[in-house]
Amino acid sequence: MSYTHIVPQERVLIESYCLEKKSLSYIAAQLKRSKSTIHYELKRCKPYNALQAQL
Repeated sequence: MSYTHIVPQERVLIESYCLEKKSLSYIAAQLKRSKSTIHYELKRCKPYNALQAQL
């Protein structure tokens, strides 16, 4: 199983979905990523910010 990094465009979408109060499951389905991947990404910074998460 190979791992692909979350790209900046996906981080912008994650931030947008978070601002819209979308669920973890919804975000994962939209990005075709696992819920755990999205969960770990959201833990990178609170509140989630795409630019901060990219650093």
